[in-house]
Amino acid sequence: MIRKIWCFGSAASLCAALLTSAHAQQVPAPGAVAGIPVGVSVVLAPPAGFDPLTASPVAREQYAVPPEPDAVAAPAAHAMWVKAMSGFTNREAPTLTQTTIFNGPNQKVGGSAPYVDSTGAVSNNVVTGTSSNWSGTSVVNSSDPFKVEAIVGEFTVPIARQAFGSCTGGWDYSSAWPGIDGNGSGDVLQAGIEADAYCSGSTTSSYYSAWTEWYPNGEVRVSSPAVSPGDLLFVEVWNTSSTKGDAYFYNLSTEKTATYALTAPSKTTLMGDSVEWIVERPGVNGGLATLTNYVDVAWPYGFAWNWTAKSQTYYYQGRNPAAGTLEVLTMLNNSSKAISYPTLENADFVWDLNEGSSCGRTTGYPSAPPC
Repeated sequence: MIRKIWCFGSAASLCAALLTSAHAQQVPAPGAVAGIPVGVSVVLAPPAGFDPLTASPVAREQYAVPPEPDAVAAPAAHAMWVKAMSGFTNREAPTLTQTTIFNGPNQKVGGSAPYVDSTGAVSNNVVTGTSSNWSGTSVVNSSDPFKVEAIVGEFTVPIARQAFGSCTGGWDYSSAWPGIDGNGSGDVLQAGIEADAYCSGSTTSSYYSAWTEWYPNGEVRVSSPAVSPGDLLFVEVWNTSSTKGDAYFYNLSTEKTATYALTAPSKTTLMGDSVEWIVERPGVNGGLATLTNYVDVAWPYGFAWNWTAKSQTYYYQGRNPAAGTLEVLTMLNNSSKAISYPTLENADFVWDLNEGSSCGRTTGYPSAPPC
């Protein structure tokens, strides 16, 4: 299912302005700092003619080919992976930029409650919860931790703007990413995108970039692949040890790819407490940022599995897990009001959606788009 934005009638001028401003950058990018990026490096591009589907295990390791799902146990996941490998050699020369932005662990608020689906049914291993910084879904399984894990998220890059009727005088931020750890531990191995919006006086702007991070290190922006609103992005993150990991990006809209190696921060190891598919308001200047009015992020598919195990277990972003617990997380603002929440469209498709103060307007359609 694909959600479209239609521009017609009295909404046409507003919609056109939003789409135009989403591509215009009139002010410097937020959060960038001078210095060598910490904990992230570019993986060597493979030689011409390299085929990740037929390469030997040694060659796959050398060029950081993302782990391959089992075609029998997870046929849909395997088909997605094969498609993402079609652009494996289509690389650009990237630049890396350290930032003062932090995509951190889940900051839980309160307890959890049973999840009730649209039919009124209660799922055995699915609960709802609230968070100060996360919106999305997460699988937690303390009895069988994700010590060596791979996770895939496929999602669309949203249009970044500030809440309708709002101008904060600076930047609002949002991130979308799949990752390992952070829902019960102090580390997060992750990769994704940021979609930020600026407003001060009559000046508005927006900023988009892919990034990688092993928290508590800060976010490192990567120039490849470039991302724009509406792009469909495949991201796979995996670890090869408790202190080494990799991230692979494939922009299905531009067919550009990139792979990055990540090293854990000092005195940090992968705990394996969770996997997650998240929209976040990140940490900026010592506090949580104001969340961008991103309207929605579509996640057509997301899965994770213990890729080195002889008997592999697959977890999905919207399915009742056979083991562990799927947490469905709503993000709250500083006044404990909901501002972002996931909707489980079906077992595989999840929406993240704005509401409340991060939207700024929920009535008045078609004169203004609802959130």
